[in-house]
Amino acid sequence: MIKKSPKLLKKHANAFQVEWKDGHSSWYPYTYLRQMCPCAECTIIRHKGRDVHSLFSPQGDGDITLIAVSDDIQPLDIQLVGRYALQFNWNDGHATGIYPFEVLRETCPCPECAPLPPIQPEKENPES
Repeated sequence: MIKKSPKLLKKHANAFQVEWKDGHSSWYPYTYLRQMCPCAECTIIRHKGRDVHSLFSPQGDGDITLIAVSDDIQPLDIQLVGRYALQFNWNDGHATGIYPFEVLRETCPCPECAPLPPIQPEKENPES
């Protein structure tokens, strides 16, 4: 079982670092974190307006590129929410997303954690 609890939280110039109790270190670029905001508004945008609150809601993170974020996005403030999450107050005025540690760990963008792209079937070469 992966321990989804952090032992270190650190703000850097362009990324937020979480070192997990199992020894893994995750680096989240601020643009990625802002695009992955888990609030209802951002989630609906990423899922192209589809209802994300129903039993049949779309799965996954949606299309993060639908969240327009400037290259200079920065957290103005970062708060702990209980012992289970972080809340970022972004310099673009957005501050409603609560990022549970479990979700942060599941969305770690490092090569070790990021899902592999789907395998494309090989095209058959017609024999000449």
